[in-house]
Amino acid sequence: MTITLFKHALATTAATAAVVLLAGGIASAHIDPDPIAMQAGTSGTVQFKVEHGCDGSPTTDMKFQIPAGVTGVTAVDKDGWTATVTGDTLEFAGGPLAPDAEDHFDISFTAPTTAGDINFKVVQTCEVGEIPWLEIPVEGQPEPENPAPTIKITEGPPTSADLTPAPEEEESTTEGSAVATDTGAVVPTTVADTSDDSSNTGAIVGVVIGAVIVLVGGGLLLARRNKTSTPPQS
Repeated sequence: MTITLFKHALATTAATAAVVLLAGGIASAHIDPDPIAMQAGTSGTVQFKVEHGCDGSPTTDMKFQIPAGVTGVTAVDKDGWTATVTGDTLEFAGGPLAPDAEDHFDISFTAPTTAGDINFKVVQTCEVGEIPWLEIPVEGQPEPENPAPTIKITEGPPTSADLTPAPEEEESTTEGSAVATDTGAVVPTTVADTSDDSSNTGAIVGVVIGAVIVLVGGGLLLARRNKTSTPPQS
């Protein structure tokens, strides 16, 4: 009975730990532009990579707010999607894009004539839910949970350093909702934090599993000692 009970406890804890590890913190994904730098006043095409849907729901719409100073904006044709430009918003509608599939939406434009960062605020809409990629990164501050894609505009041709992404930090994933105004401006509504840091979760799971293994081993040893030390019944 004792051995069976401990075996059951080990199996249950291992299963629980696996669920915690999967449902806990996940390194945050972004909508990453490629390239991440352009020379001022030049024209080019930028890919905006989407890494996931909305909490398991497929993506059906992507709205990009066109930054000030950006001109000549056109969407690159994408199978299964229809692109329209209204005011300062470019929208891709269609899909759906599976929630676990990576893909990219491409936009051609002419960069501003002055150097500096430009931010393409994005609202990603899914069959259920939305993710507002609207927060502007600030140099020297922690990266926002839902950063807007940022492109560096350089005075001369971008250097290799300009074109090299900074190492990504593990952040909690955030999902919420947002709306677009009649003028095309993207406005957030609610944002809710849904997970913890993955490295901490992994460490906790490891400690739990280790503790249970020690407990099970001690229980089995105690059971064997009790069995051998019990005198025979007459």
